[in-house]
Amino acid sequence: MKHWTGIIIGVASISLVAAGCSKIIVTQNTIQTEPTTLYDTLGINSAAVVSANRLSFSVSTDQEAYAPGQEVEVVTDEKNTLAKTNNVPVANNWPVTGLAQMYFGPCVSPDVPYGIAVYQGDYTSLNYSSTTPLNLYNPKAIFLCQPLETSISTSFSFQPLSDIADIIHGNSITSGHTSSIISRQQISAEMTLKGYWTDDSIPKFTYFNPGVYTVVGGDEWGNLTLVHFTVSESVTTNTTNVNPENAPIKVISINTNDVNGTTDFPTVELTLENISIEPIVSLSAVLIEFAPQDYSFGLNVTAANPLLPGSNVIGFSDLYEGEFGNGISYSLKISGTYKNGNTFTFIWEPPSN
Repeated sequence: MKHWTGIIIGVASISLVAAGCSKIIVTQNTIQTEPTTLYDTLGINSAAVVSANRLSFSVSTDQEAYAPGQEVEVVTDEKNTLAKTNNVPVANNWPVTGLAQMYFGPCVSPDVPYGIAVYQGDYTSLNYSSTTPLNLYNPKAIFLCQPLETSISTSFSFQPLSDIADIIHGNSITSGHTSSIISRQQISAEMTLKGYWTDDSIPKFTYFNPGVYTVVGGDEWGNLTLVHFTVSESVTTNTTNVNPENAPIKVISINTNDVNGTTDFPTVELTLENISIEPIVSLSAVLIEFAPQDYSFGLNVTAANPLLPGSNVIGFSDLYEGEFGNGISYSLKISGTYKNGNTFTFIWEPPSN
């Protein structure tokens, strides 16, 4: 029997880098492997199950809610729950057929013991099989996979309390190769999705529509677990309305601090909260209609340091001219960019007493 590893040809495009950190991109959806070094495998939204072989299989997403077009990061992880080495033979006992195998997508690798399927709707382990999973790959594309004829996986030897394992290969039926070991592999992977392919005669890629989705994860030892995520209408607020109801930012406080000891000017401290369901990767706040000039606040919000939903950020501005306090008229112009690229702008004014 031939075993296959992923080479994708056709409508899909491919990008391969060094072994241990390969990446296959299928148009809009991305199948991505991670380096073998340790990294955090626990997402915000996660579920796990422990099997008789004492492996904990988990599936998680980085958020619970997304906007259309926003990347959904799904992570699978296989971990030894024993405080000793756990040598687990392969079983080929998949609870679901046709799972998108992590790392290689529609192609099969004997070294990848898990996969996922995504269903549109709110399902449980009792009824998900009553419907058809979404196409994570173009169903009309041609997928050719490269054979692996030298050896097959026979077991995974997990380190104590770890998702690091040695993958042990046995002899192939058609070759005289000796057994081999792929050492210290993290048995965890990430799949980044934005949507799915339609079943039309000419399939089209579409972003996940607003609604609830069910991610079903399974491994070759028969483990099955599910997580759900929601896609909402975009919360973008491109408006100059004053205090709009759907504003993604809440002004927690704005007041003067002690006089700046360096400049001898009064300092205004501003605290903002992200009350949207989206991470914000850039944010600005400017005091406007504030004679004799406008003042910007320094807010440390970047792609590398996003303002997550429910989180606060504090900024300061030195007032080189003018005063700030009760009875002083002012407004704040607040602008920003979500992680998915959408933007917002609105005017905030303090409530009248």
